[in-house]
Amino acid sequence: MPKCPFKLLTGLSCPGCGFQRATHAALHGNFLQALSYNYWFTFALPYLLMVIIEKWVLRGQWKRHAEAVIEHPILIYTYVVTFFAWLIIRNILNI
Repeated sequence: MPKCPFKLLTGLSCPGCGFQRATHAALHGNFLQALSYNYWFTFALPYLLMVIIEKWVLRGQWKRHAEAVIEHPILIYTYVVTFFAWLIIRNILNI
């Protein structure tokens, strides 16, 4: 697996560190192992899947409805805040 450039430069774990390993483990059915690689994975993966489905699968009225939900400012702010909170928490607790 490629090395995280953020970790190489700063020595800190970014919120995405372990995400590739977690994705690999989840795709092989090892969900607990995936969770152990990156706890934020449980929040980020469903949102990422919703965005992919909205952008590439849905059409017409379904797409507009999904856009209104997925791209709602509150959901985006929540995602960004949890991203940076996880950055701080995982480095303070060495997770």
